[in-house]
Amino acid sequence: MKPLRELIGKDVEVTANGIVYRGVLKDASDRAVSLLTASGWLEIMMSSISRIEGTGTQSFEKRYVDPSFYKNG
Repeated sequence: MKPLRELIGKDVEVTANGIVYRGVLKDASDRAVSLLTASGWLEIMMSSISRIEGTGTQSFEKRYVDPSFYKNG
């Protein structure tokens, strides 16, 4: 695994509290990391992060979700 500082400016996946966040790592401190995601800026506390990993893919690629996913029942 790469040191965290080497991932700044690169596409990453951050797993925190069971949720995977994808974006460009902009800053990292002993308190939190800052990500630029497709929906805006996120600051994620280090205490909740279980994994940070670089990706080889573009963070802002478009994906399709079938409308039936949102139907109840």
